[in-house]
Amino acid sequence: MENAVKVAVSLVVLGSWFAGAAYAQKGTGDATGVARQAAKPEIVVLPGKLLEIKTGPCELTTGRSPIGTHIILETVEKQKMNVHLGPAAAVAETVAKLTVGQEITVRAFRTDKLKDHHYIAVSLSFDKMTIELRDDTLRPVWAQGGGAGRGSDATQGGSQGRGLGWGRGMRWRGGR
Repeated sequence: MENAVKVAVSLVVLGSWFAGAAYAQKGTGDATGVARQAAKPEIVVLPGKLLEIKTGPCELTTGRSPIGTHIILETVEKQKMNVHLGPAAAVAETVAKLTVGQEITVRAFRTDKLKDHHYIAVSLSFDKMTIELRDDTLRPVWAQGGGAGRGSDATQGGSQGRGLGWGRGMRWRGGR
């Protein structure tokens, strides 16, 4: 009986560890994600107004999560940008904090395989808050594991699981 409990606990731990990786997205047409590539794409800053939030099948992703969330951003130059946030389940609580019409600044990157005016979000800043969706290596925070509650001071950029994605170390800084 004791061995059965150990096996069950081990399976749960291993399953949760692999779950984060299962929802990581590789990027359009790439065999490996940008986090594993030596040459990192340039990060750009896109300030503007949030026009629309779209959740549904991602046409161009090669990641394991078929349903993603995108925002349509109108930049100060009046260009519309399609910004991929991540797998819908991973970013749902972050998206719940967004409001169509609000001013938002997105740090993002693109690869050569993306359509014009399409980007992948690294972080979102709005209402005196910044939510990090990818780390310095561009690896999605939901794919990193680690659990909620690492770090205790959210204003210092500590990891904070409450209300920000899957509770897997999503980082945020600022108000609320």
